[in-house]
Amino acid sequence: MTINALDHYNIQTARLDETVEFYVDVLGFAKGYRPGVRGTGAWLYAGGHPCVHINVIDDDMTGPTGPINHVAFETANEPGDYEAMQQRLTERGLPFEVNDSRPNIPLRQIFLHDPNGIRLELNYRDAPLVLESGGN
Repeated sequence: MTINALDHYNIQTARLDETVEFYVDVLGFAKGYRPGVRGTGAWLYAGGHPCVHINVIDDDMTGPTGPINHVAFETANEPGDYEAMQQRLTERGLPFEVNDSRPNIPLRQIFLHDPNGIRLELNYRDAPLVLESGGN
């Protein structure tokens, strides 16, 4: 399996408006389309790619990695990569979860944690991500 790029990272916050304003006004991201995912939040774009995902949480909710919920990597997704990674993780005794969003979204995912407790998302796309315009 080859990692092609950082796909996105996900921030958990009780301060959605303030967080969006910072990333848009200070760093130059653009607020854009957010598909029908659970909860309230925003997706912020750079170069046409949704690279910062923000989810709203309650003030008293904190995870082991603070405001960073997870880091996602885009894989090359060569034939057999998805299954080979599952085998590699199993052989090493590392727990993981899988998600298959097909046929709605041409995407399969593997979730695991690094030694620091940071949740990692490995994205295996069967086709390029096509984003709808409008909405959030």
